[in-house]
Amino acid sequence: MCYSKAPKMNNNDVMSDILLRLPLKDLVGCKCVCKWWNTLISDPIFKFNYSLRNPQYNISGFFLQKFLYLELHSKLLFFPCEGRVDAAPKPSLSFIEDDKGVRIQHSCNGLLICSSFRCGEEDRKYYICKPTTKQYFPLPNLECRTVFGISIAYDPNRSPHYKIVSICDSYLSKNHRQIKIYSPVSGSWKPSSKPFAVPDEDMLFNRGVFWNGSLHWIGMGNLALRFDPETELMLTMPMPPTQGKPGYFGESGGHLLLVEAYGPLTAGFDIMEMKADYSGWFVKYHLNLGQVARRCQAVERANRLSILHIVHNHVEDVDESFVVIHVPGEFVSFKLRDYSFMDLQTNNHVDSGLGLWYSWEGVYPYTNTFFYL
Repeated sequence: MCYSKAPKMNNNDVMSDILLRLPLKDLVGCKCVCKWWNTLISDPIFKFNYSLRNPQYNISGFFLQKFLYLELHSKLLFFPCEGRVDAAPKPSLSFIEDDKGVRIQHSCNGLLICSSFRCGEEDRKYYICKPTTKQYFPLPNLECRTVFGISIAYDPNRSPHYKIVSICDSYLSKNHRQIKIYSPVSGSWKPSSKPFAVPDEDMLFNRGVFWNGSLHWIGMGNLALRFDPETELMLTMPMPPTQGKPGYFGESGGHLLLVEAYGPLTAGFDIMEMKADYSGWFVKYHLNLGQVARRCQAVERANRLSILHIVHNHVEDVDESFVVIHVPGEFVSFKLRDYSFMDLQTNNHVDSGLGLWYSWEGVYPYTNTFFYL
């Protein structure tokens, strides 16, 4: 009779298997127990496996950022959307030591790109940070005059490594841009291909959206771009045939979503989704805000409205997707399938008396995946 031998497991394999089963908060604490555990938990392959094994740490909410006069740090709110509220990060960047103050520039799957706040480009520093563990790492200086946008490309389900993509000015002309890529493997910035030309219109390079392995940008006109950090190819993508002002552009649940405003959003709007093959947009939801206004006085009396965040979510084949909007003095959240209202929580005080106005351009989705800098 022939017996097959079970594969041998060394001590590292056994301990890694145990650590993979721990909750995130306990796991981070285990890094301080001994050097051996710290080495195991810091390994990129372990981080990758932990993210795959623990999907419960997926998107937990979004940061909302506003700038106040004479305040050193940007004003932050954090709204949990799903998952454990106690796992939400504190709405503060004060753990980053920068005498110029700090603001968020971009977010992607649990990581934030932050920068110095009240200073010129020549004095601005950039940081990659993880707010739940209050870790941050300063990036090397970007040797350019102007940074039009900086974005993170990170998908823990594809790779344990992230990349940072910056859109900088070019020596060729004022209408050319140079892409520079930072990788933690190399620890430095490198130019990507040749500078590319952009038309004389406002491209929202400061609002890059990571989806389908690429970064995406839209403009105030009919131009939209996508960039694959792996192949380093910049391609165009179609925009809807009817041109309107961007009212929202973001990703949720593996879907790239767009809202264009052709007038006041208080009348209603369409939420469009990009097809997976980039062949075009289709209407995912049509929102009749009249039905919402009949149930909510704040929406009924609102003379303006902005979309903050859209969450695409299905639970056992039931569409539980919802939208968060801002009307004067109030944040409102409701489901897209039946307009039923949802409790919107935040872990700090919202002062509506300040008269602050928020829009999607100040929103930074946050995914509480396991990543340790």
